[in-house]
Amino acid sequence: MDFEKKMKIRQCVAIVYCVLGAILILGNLFIDYENYFILPFSIALLIIGILRIMQNRKITKNEQTMHQQKVMESDERNILISERARSWTFIFSVVAAGFIVLVLSVLGYHEQAQPFSWFVCAMIGLYWVFYLILKRKY
Repeated sequence: MDFEKKMKIRQCVAIVYCVLGAILILGNLFIDYENYFILPFSIALLIIGILRIMQNRKITKNEQTMHQQKVMESDERNILISERARSWTFIFSVVAAGFIVLVLSVLGYHEQAQPFSWFVCAMIGLYWVFYLILKRKY
């Protein structure tokens, strides 16, 4: 994929984040119900969208910066580091959630442990789905 096209797609995604965050904020303000998750999530989505727009504009404004970003993203060493970081993050999150399930279960908090156990099952299930898809592709 052409790098300029990739940057335009990233810009569009950032705009979608902003619009979605703004819609959720307005919806939360006009709909009178107590949900302590939606408003902070909406604000975070809006802020992330704004920061990504600013970052993308900074990269695309200068040809030298755009070339440096392109080299950085296509460098094999950086790709390997990025893949390993994602892999370790996945492993850590599954192991940490599994540990939380064990601790909460031992302490008798079975209802609180259930979402963490669902998370572990979902992550392991998704891992195998993507593994099989990628195995067929490559």
